[in-house]
Amino acid sequence: MRYWGLDTIICPSCKHYPLKLIIFNKTEEDIPDKNIPKPFCRTYCGYLNKPVKEGEDYPCEKCLRIEIVEGIVYCPNCMHWFPIRDGILVILPDKKRNEQHDKAFLNKYKDKIPEEILVKGKPFNLKKLAL
Repeated sequence: MRYWGLDTIICPSCKHYPLKLIIFNKTEEDIPDKNIPKPFCRTYCGYLNKPVKEGEDYPCEKCLRIEIVEGIVYCPNCMHWFPIRDGILVILPDKKRNEQHDKAFLNKYKDKIPEEILVKGKPFNLKKLAL
């Protein structure tokens, strides 16, 4: 996943925008940075975590080099969360999610995930487990 994905993703549950991102692991790649339109994102800069405003300068050449390998994207409105595994954001409907895999993911990164997601996150959380 790349930061610019936050410019296009809305919460599938409540339609809130923008979603929040927490990065656990990332890599940086060399990319040709000539002819990159600035700003690359249209309405929301995930790299700077703020709305895009006309006339401002954006570090698009830095942003586009970063791949988010592992992390979590969540909705601050309804607390639905979605894992980033091996660089892929996994957004599935609740009924298609695997509770065992999702809880294992939360448990693996519980030191990096805000407590509100750990205890109130949807569709699964660690509320019943000892943190």
